[in-house]
Amino acid sequence: MAGEWIKMRLDLATDPGVNRIRRATGIDADAIVGKLHRLWSWADVHTTDGIANGVDAQWIDEFAGVSGFSDGMIAAGWLECDSEKVQFANFDKHNGASAKRRCAQKTRVENSRAQTVTLSAHTLRTECAPEKRREEKSNTNTHAAHVATSVLPKRPKRIAAPSRISWSVAQGWEGIEAEDRSSWESAFPGAKIDTELAKATVWLVANPTKAGKRNWASFLARWLSKCQDSGGTDRGTTNGRQPFREPDKPCRPWTGSDDDRFLATRKKLADDLVMRGKET
Repeated sequence: MAGEWIKMRLDLATDPGVNRIRRATGIDADAIVGKLHRLWSWADVHTTDGIANGVDAQWIDEFAGVSGFSDGMIAAGWLECDSEKVQFANFDKHNGASAKRRCAQKTRVENSRAQTVTLSAHTLRTECAPEKRREEKSNTNTHAAHVATSVLPKRPKRIAAPSRISWSVAQGWEGIEAEDRSSWESAFPGAKIDTELAKATVWLVANPTKAGKRNWASFLARWLSKCQDSGGTDRGTTNGRQPFREPDKPCRPWTGSDDDRFLATRKKLADDLVMRGKET
């Protein structure tokens, strides 16, 4: 048993994935959040990696008590199903012992920073007694300002905006626009975009544990770059055409006698017959 609690986002009820489940089932967002909590809690208790063998989409609907609940989760990218098992997406990010350990450590760090900032603010508000000399007051304020500057929390790292491109087993590639294709064709002229997208889909289906939530635009850029570096989609050809071949060198004019020319031609024919016999 990984623990007696699981992580639940505050904005889960307004997530677009919940809206997809609502369309598939017809129930309201509050009921969907409750059923998701119940289902993810079951996965946290009975699995270690988010993969449940012997369970299918029908069992998910029965466990949730609503028909179409599994289809909605698949459309949201939160579940993958086949005839033998189901897999909960991003399980190690939100569930399991390691995810809970990271969450608890993050909470401790945030609480420690909040206490430090509060102590610093209290130091800044402290005033010197009226009988203190002006020099001592100046030294005290300078020390307080130095302490406040040293304990302020670091500026958080800037997080890049999520890519509009997405992929799932049910929907395939979504969000790819004409400007994306134009940029790829210019950067990777040897790669056929539609062919490489199909290859990437086959690879992701064959490697379900590596098809979790990611920056899909970066994934496709690396995929097309490798294709370009290895010779393009049509390896061994140039844009679907045969590679360049130097033309045969022209024969030099015969300078010997007619008899010598006849003997040379006869010898060449005999050699050709011998070579053909060896090939057969």
